[in-house]
Order: sequence, then C-alpha cells, then structure tokens
Amino acid sequence: MITFNDVSKVYPDGTVAVDGLDVTAPNGKITVLVGPSGCGKTTSMRMINRLIEPSSGTIELDGVDTQTLDRVALRRRIGYVIQNAGLFPHRTVVDNVAALPRLLGGGKKQTRSAAMELLERVGLDAKFAQRYPWQLSGGQQQRVGVARALATDPPFLLMDEPFSAVDPIVRNQLQDEFLRLQADISKTIVMVTHDIDEALKLGDQVVVLRQGGTLAQAATPADLLAAPKDAFVADFVGSARGYRALGFHTCDDLLTLVDEPTIQVGQGISSVAAPHDRWVLVVDAANAPIGWVDTVNLRGDRVEEGDVNLSATSARRSEPLRDLLNSALSSPSGRCVVTDDAGALLGTATDHDVIDAIKRAKDARSAGVSA
Repeated sequence: MITFNDVSKVYPDGTVAVDGLDVTAPNGKITVLVGPSGCGKTTSMRMINRLIEPSSGTIELDGVDTQTLDRVALRRRIGYVIQNAGLFPHRTVVDNVAALPRLLGGGKKQTRSAAMELLERVGLDAKFAQRYPWQLSGGQQQRVGVARALATDPPFLLMDEPFSAVDPIVRNQLQDEFLRLQADISKTIVMVTHDIDEALKLGDQVVVLRQGGTLAQAATPADLLAAPKDAFVADFVGSARGYRALGFHTCDDLLTLVDEPTIQVGQGISSVAAPHDRWVLVVDAANAPIGWVDTVNLRGDRVEEGDVNLSATSARRSEPLRDLLNSALSSPSGRCVVTDDAGALLGTATDHDVIDAIKRAKDARSAGVSA
C-alpha cells in the first residue's frame, strides 16, 4: 500500500506543484493519476521513489515512511517504467532485462534465464532476446521496459505514461496485455497518464488532480463516471461519460442472442435458410464472422470476396455492452454480432435489443446505488 499523508511539493521559486495530497494506492491494484497539465501527477509519482523530494507530509510504503529508507534501497523495491522505455541502447534485449539483477549480484546464467521468462510473460518471442533496442518497434521496446521493471520482482511499480508513445492500435494491445499480466502478478501500481480513457480502462482507482496539485476526486472508474464530485471532474471526464460507463457492463444475462443464418465465401445465397432481411452474415471455415453481404445487390447467386461488406465489427460475449453497441452501430444490418472468446459466432441481437440491455444495466446499477 502506498499512502500520501498531506504531501506537498513547493519549489524554491514558490511554484506549488502538489498541495496537501491525501490518497492511498491499495495493495495489488492499479491507481492511475490523471489531470490537466500542471496538476502535479508526475511530480506526485516521482516523490514515491524520491526522484523528487516532498517539501512536507509523508509518503509511506506499507506503513513505512520513505524518508526513513535509504534511497537506493527504496528504489530497488520499486519498478519504474517510463515513456519510450529508456533502454540501454548498447545492450541486447535480454541483457537490458537482466541488468539490475546482475548488478545486485545474480549469476549470469540465472539472471538471463529469468529474463527470458519475463520476456515471454510480456509477450515477446525468444527470437527478440539477442536484438538491440533500435531493432525493435516502439511497442516491443515498451514490453522490454515492463519486463526490466519487473526483473527484481518488486512489490511496487511506477509507470509514467508508458504507452503514450505508440500508435493507437499497439497502445490498445499493450493495455490489454498489461491487464492480463497484472491479473497474474498483482503488483501495487501507480500510473500517470493524460488520457482519461486509458485511466478508466486500466485503473482500479482513478485519482483526478486539479491544477496546483490538489485532489479533486479518487474513485473507481464506474463511480467516477456515475457520480463526478463537482463540475471540474465532470468536465474533465467529459460529456461522453455515459457512453464510457458502458465499458463496465457486460451482456451476460442482459442480452438474448438469436441464431443468425450464415454463409461462406463461395457458397450460393440460395442455400441460406430464412435470412432475417437483405443482409446475410458471412463467416469463415471456423465460424468466425467476416462481414455482411447485401443479397439485393449481389451479382448472381454465388458470394465472392468482393461482395462482403467489411465495415462491421464483432464483440465477444465477455466484452462490455459498449462494444456490443459499437457492433450494432457499425453493422449495415443493424444487428450486433457476438462471438465467444475464441472468436466463433454465438448469435446476433438487434440494435434495439442492445439499447434495452443498456437500460436494464443502468436500472440495475441505480438500484444498487440506492440500496
């Protein structure tokens, strides 16, 4: 547990970066610091490992004041992941990950073996171990950075905008992989981001800071969206918070799926039994959805690859209602396509069915809050 007790940081010129911060990052959870530029989120995080010294107040790790600890010993207990990874350019990937364990006296064979296991855990194939950082993509470098931060198995992990330097697709992949990793390792993590969507996705607790480094609100993502403390928080979270809140409701027990007639490329449309309307769902040999075909404008009976409308998306049953709504809205048929976790088709539902499920989820949450 990381605890800020009335922590402030005032620079010699009088600039107040953090002002009387009281917040706790629970054990085994991800706490995300977010806010506008100048709100002190990075300063707050760097005071944890004393890269920046607080002017007043105390920061405790599991009840121990960090000011009573040797700075080197303190930092060995805390993994640190920064933007652009910060890797040693003259060392191979495996030697980057093994660097600190080797510095602490670990044997070469042992530390390299442990580093190889960590690379696998963060989603990097063994073939990357002997490459140098400049031979990796940005996303691969960030994976190495996470592996290096975990190399000594620290109980605490600090992450300073770790995924902001990569493109949106890679960023989403890294976020998903990191959540899967955290489910296994359960570290106590404090992360800084400027992206509210990233904060809501990754955080077990989201801490919103105001300019001047004061606490605006600390809450779970769902509670932050449902009940912003004041106008500043509501404005920062954004007017789309109702849509964002859909990310915390899944379709289980809320949405009834129906069997959808399907066809494969190369088959005749006349083979489809009782299509719902002019649009027929196209699947591959593994029954994974590909797209939709418009039977009205189909040339001939046989479905060719060029006939498939690829604009629609699908959503897994375990994914939030927001993704199902997106599937319905992107579908030319107006039906959301739902798969199992392996990507095989389970069924479909109309856009009206999805909206009804969203209303039921909202009613259930309101009833829970009232209770």
